[in-house]
Amino acid sequence: MNKNYLKNAENFFSKIREYKIIPLVKIENENDAEKTAERLIKAGHKIAEIAYRTNAAGKCIKIISSKYPELLVGAGTVMNVKTARDAISNGAKFIVMPGFDKRTVLYCIKKGVPVIPGVMTPSEIMNASSYGLKVLKLFPAVVSGGIALLNALKGPFNEIKFIPTGGITEKNSEEYLKLSNVIATGGSWK
Repeated sequence: MNKNYLKNAENFFSKIREYKIIPLVKIENENDAEKTAERLIKAGHKIAEIAYRTNAAGKCIKIISSKYPELLVGAGTVMNVKTARDAISNGAKFIVMPGFDKRTVLYCIKKGVPVIPGVMTPSEIMNASSYGLKVLKLFPAVVSGGIALLNALKGPFNEIKFIPTGGITEKNSEEYLKLSNVIATGGSWK
């Protein structure tokens, strides 16, 4: 695996362990990027995952990453290499995917940008780990089995850590964070 990737991923995931929560933010208009960043910082967040669910996502990443260096900005809902390329060129420091796409994962590794693909089944976990990935997004976490699933995965996948998203709320986030194989949770709650 790319040595630059390994170094960047190690540094990134050590920060994630510290932050515990990765806010997923959907910004409709680039004019709202600064206001959103300021709200996140005021709330004590040091990281933001900007969802590629609007046409403004790339511009918002660029604005926030350049004007708010204290906020670690990444891209979420990345489904292909084209979107990953756009996100990285706009300053995204990490990529989060709802599923696993080999080409996108390999592109991120080549670029040295930490990537967190989404998985839900043991086969998907095995596939992702075959590329050297040790931190994966469990999505959708709650409907796929939630805490019970994560506990069941500890045995066969004891080296894999998860960031559950999808159905995670302020109320249940703490329960997930108590699990030894969970390093953070993600969500878009307010």
